[in-house]
Amino acid sequence: MSALIIGTVLALAALSFVLYPLLVAGPSMVNVKPTAAEPASESPQNSAVEALREIEFDRATGKLSDSDYSEMKESYTRRAIEVMRGGTGTDCENCGPRPETDARYCSNCGLALAIGTTS
Repeated sequence: MSALIIGTVLALAALSFVLYPLLVAGPSMVNVKPTAAEPASESPQNSAVEALREIEFDRATGKLSDSDYSEMKESYTRRAIEVMRGGTGTDCENCGPRPETDARYCSNCGLALAIGTTS
């Protein structure tokens, strides 16, 4: 009988030891702030590159068909290039994104560029 009482007391002590942090959580334990390894917000450049990595992974694991992958890759690549170039969005209808940030005409085919628009 005494072994049962001692076992019950030890079990309750262990249970209270484990549950104590959950029951008596102070405000400092509830509001956890992100650390340097977890940035509060991603830059547009990182999110564009991350999107490309994500669709590459989805295609490799069979979640994304090759046709969908090629369409999405073209769109995300165009967006990533735009972000990396500064977000000017000077695109030629024939040649795609242009490296010149302030060009009025495409340096490849000579077509007038719609400045400040994205395709």
